[in-house]
Amino acid sequence: MITVLTTEEINEIRKVLGREPTAEELAMFEAQWSEHCSYKSSRRLLKLLPTKGKNVLIGPGRDAPAVEVFPGIAVIFKIESHNHPSAVDPYNGAATGIGGVVRDILTLGAKPIALLDMLYLGDPSDRRAQWLIKGIVRGISDYGNRIGVPTVAGDTWFDSSFNTQPLVNVACVGLIRVEDLLNSKPIPGDVILVAGNPTGRDGLLGSSFASKSLSDEPGRDIGAVQVADPLMEKVLIDSIVELVQKRVVKFIKDLGGGGLTTAVAETAADFGLGAEIFLDNLHLRAELTPLEMLVSESQERMMLVVDKQHLGKVLEVLGKYDVPSSVLGSFDSSGRIKVYFRGKLVADVPARELARPRDVYRVSRPPKELVELVSPVSSIPLVPVSKALRVLLSSPNIASKKWIYEQYDYEVGVRTVVKPGYGDAAVLRLDAEDVRGIAVKGDANPRYTSIDPFRGAANSVAECYRNLVSVGSTPVAFVDEPNAGNPERPEHFWYFEMMVKGVAWMAEELGVPIVGGKVSFYNEDSRGRQVKPTATIVGIGAVEDVRRVKTLDFKQEGSAVLLVGETFPEIGSTEYLARVHGLEVGEVPIPRPNQELRNASYVSKLVENDVALSIHDVSLGGLAVALAEMAILGDVGVDVSVEKVVCRGCTRIDEVLFSESQARYVVEVPQERVEVALNLAEALGVRVSVVGRTTSKKLFVVRANQQAVVEESLDELRDIYERNLSELLE
Repeated sequence: MITVLTTEEINEIRKVLGREPTAEELAMFEAQWSEHCSYKSSRRLLKLLPTKGKNVLIGPGRDAPAVEVFPGIAVIFKIESHNHPSAVDPYNGAATGIGGVVRDILTLGAKPIALLDMLYLGDPSDRRAQWLIKGIVRGISDYGNRIGVPTVAGDTWFDSSFNTQPLVNVACVGLIRVEDLLNSKPIPGDVILVAGNPTGRDGLLGSSFASKSLSDEPGRDIGAVQVADPLMEKVLIDSIVELVQKRVVKFIKDLGGGGLTTAVAETAADFGLGAEIFLDNLHLRAELTPLEMLVSESQERMMLVVDKQHLGKVLEVLGKYDVPSSVLGSFDSSGRIKVYFRGKLVADVPARELARPRDVYRVSRPPKELVELVSPVSSIPLVPVSKALRVLLSSPNIASKKWIYEQYDYEVGVRTVVKPGYGDAAVLRLDAEDVRGIAVKGDANPRYTSIDPFRGAANSVAECYRNLVSVGSTPVAFVDEPNAGNPERPEHFWYFEMMVKGVAWMAEELGVPIVGGKVSFYNEDSRGRQVKPTATIVGIGAVEDVRRVKTLDFKQEGSAVLLVGETFPEIGSTEYLARVHGLEVGEVPIPRPNQELRNASYVSKLVENDVALSIHDVSLGGLAVALAEMAILGDVGVDVSVEKVVCRGCTRIDEVLFSESQARYVVEVPQERVEVALNLAEALGVRVSVVGRTTSKKLFVVRANQQAVVEESLDELRDIYERNLSELLE
């Protein structure tokens, strides 16, 4: 069963214990010292991330972070990955990813109110990739729908790199009053109670499974994948929220990666405690050995730390909801974890040494085959703009994701104000009686980070920031998920290092902290090739009044269409270059944090002064795609002129229309408010140009030298935009 401990680590365990480890002890170290649980290769670099801020209540270190979005109101949000399980069993892998991230939110006592899915999937025309895609989406849909938590936002990317090893990153958002936040410290004498599903053999050493490359026969690893039980999760949610409201539980930890071993070891180490565990008391679904009980990762289980005097009340609440539970033991001041089974001591290990292995220094080296950062513009032919636009709108990365989000119940809970497909971020009410809300969004660009991981990761942070700003929110905090290959390979670890540095730099420049996250390594196909390294970012924003939020669809004819920000001839690494010309090369667009801040401030002022009708950030596919999406979703025609787009250094029309220069927005403004918008731009030193207007004709028109180079029916463009992905996956 031992798969990831090195000879050096086993020798170190012998030194820590002063003897040969028992099989149970070795399994405990195996689980906890895996990359998945210990972060031994990544901790050193994660210290670069800016984690502090005036709104941060709980930062990295707990199962989930907490930020104060409004006085007395905290948002708990967390990102998780379930990449390996989803590659082996897409349905249960994705479903249990949702279950795990929901329980992370529960550990601080918050009620889960929203889910996000950031999916980086294979080519939808590939048969295996298609099987994975369908299973993953169905797993997320079934689990979220059954626990009554809406899936409201996310990000989706399709690439053949992910044909056999998808990246399934999921996030959950919860709300709680600051005064109710569960943040007490366990002390000696506190009872250790496991609540939830009986423990079984599913998920045995799942953390080790996630800390190695998939084998050539992924089916052999099926036992490491947990089995989902959303009905148990639902009663766990209800019972824990009630326990927290009654103030009868002190501390909660999810039994996720590493199972019981990790939950007990990390809690004991964090608070300078030891523990006595009696495995005979653990409720089981099958007869298990002590080793299996210690490292099983069966789902829908949580560890509750309870003061003895409140144990009866806790058991009463759990009983009311029919949640099975076991009193396993208690914490003490010994600093050691002692595990007993049938009267025999089967494990006796120091908590701190088990929970915190030494940092492992990994060599980092850029790969020799790294794409040269040169502009490919001079070597590619011009194609008709109309043809290029059609190709881009049919790209699975740009086309409507209705096939995915229509499988989700994104309105359950009646909080959802901005729904999937209509805003750059989702917006949720705090409650039915409150006009305040929060915005949430997830973003990444695997192509950018595979070509230039520093710039690519920085741009992912910036895009998430813009998406939050576009709906009228103020960004408050981010969490991140760097997905990379084998950290033992210098060329793979380099991508991870540069992604972390890119995230850290941009977050610092924007003044928005990274309050938590997850690291996922060993994302490789069966031949050991790294999938596209991907830096996933999830952001939270505060919305003062949900009645004033902005969506991206054009609202009326006769409006002015404004482009906020500067355009540069940056078509390297773009969707245009990849889809139209079949090239994934060229310099990734330059991150511009100063412009991001200045332009975001301007857009926020437009919202505050009720000048903007609709807002959309310019990202994948460039200006032409942003305009087309706004026209298609609003069913309002638009007529724009290339000459009115200020593009510094541009010599070709495709640079103007398909550049993915950062820090840009398209804003629809009523004709009578244009002067106000332009005067405000001048006062703030923001580059804004009126590039066109909305029209009564259902046409998408782009003019160059006063001649229409694109004149397309909105119905035809909508058909392209909405049909392609659905056809591939039906």
